[in-house]
Amino acid sequence: MASVVPRTVSPGTDIFTTRHGSFIVRSDLGYYLQTLDFSLGEDIKVSDLHPACRGKDHYVGDPTGSDIYLIHGDSFCKALDLNSEPPSSVLPLHSSCQGGDHYTSSEGRFFIFFLKRGVVLSVADLATGAAPKEVSLEPAFLDGLYYYGADTKHVACLRMDEDNRLHGHLFVIPVGQKESFSVHPDVVSFLPGGLAITYGAAFGAWECLKLISNATSLPMPSSHEITRKVGYSKQPFVRNYHICGSVDPNSLAISLLQSQFSLCVAYGGMGVRTEQEEWEEVAEEGEPLRVILQPRQKLYWWHYQLGLGKEPLLFCRSLKITRSPSPPTHIPLPRADS
Repeated sequence: MASVVPRTVSPGTDIFTTRHGSFIVRSDLGYYLQTLDFSLGEDIKVSDLHPACRGKDHYVGDPTGSDIYLIHGDSFCKALDLNSEPPSSVLPLHSSCQGGDHYTSSEGRFFIFFLKRGVVLSVADLATGAAPKEVSLEPAFLDGLYYYGADTKHVACLRMDEDNRLHGHLFVIPVGQKESFSVHPDVVSFLPGGLAITYGAAFGAWECLKLISNATSLPMPSSHEITRKVGYSKQPFVRNYHICGSVDPNSLAISLLQSQFSLCVAYGGMGVRTEQEEWEEVAEEGEPLRVILQPRQKLYWWHYQLGLGKEPLLFCRSLKITRSPSPPTHIPLPRADS
């Protein structure tokens, strides 16, 4: 079953909370999402991520204030928003605070998760490592996809449940779990791999456009027109998002879909690159066809398409001719890892 992509294998993606709401950062796409509540999915806004804010290792918010900590390598800076250039001054991370898998803030402290060791280090200051406290993390919380400070008292952990839905769990370190909550589908869709959870895993398929045959014992000239769809069938992936600034809704939807197709099967993708395909609104194209069919010959014309769940969304230009009624097995798109 498909999963949302974990933060640890999706560089530049992270979740945090400030007093202005909860945020998801997608450095790979150049956008960030902001909402009042991940569970309710109300007042979802999507904005441009400033180029200087992209590609950080961790994004940490202060649930009680406006500060956002951008951690990159062994240093960090503090910003007030993500759509303007952050301050040029940076501070070094204290040696004890370096190399964490996840960073969060809650209760006026910073929590650094070292999952291989199964511990959480809390400090009062990232630069000095002041007032350190290290506790063991309960085994039930070692498999989180994302961790973030949810409010002044709780840390949240997002993970997939047994029904393949993304759920959140609020807990206090080191006491343990307090309560769980669902994540709204519009929020899930913005995460890497989230479209597969909301709409179904990506698929690729050859559709038979036309069969022509010669039932006689003589060669037979044949003229036909092959009509096929080419382009992108627009879908309401972003209809519930409030688009801010210069964000183009169609470009946002295409970016989310291209990202989903590029992911491996474990995250509901196809592992293919689709940027070179036609991403304008789908239209029909006709192509004349003249062939000489040999006696008793059948020819099948196939057209490749990609989609989510059971819904075709991208109609590629690739055509293939076979003499067999079985669809081709070749995927006519470059691999995402090539």
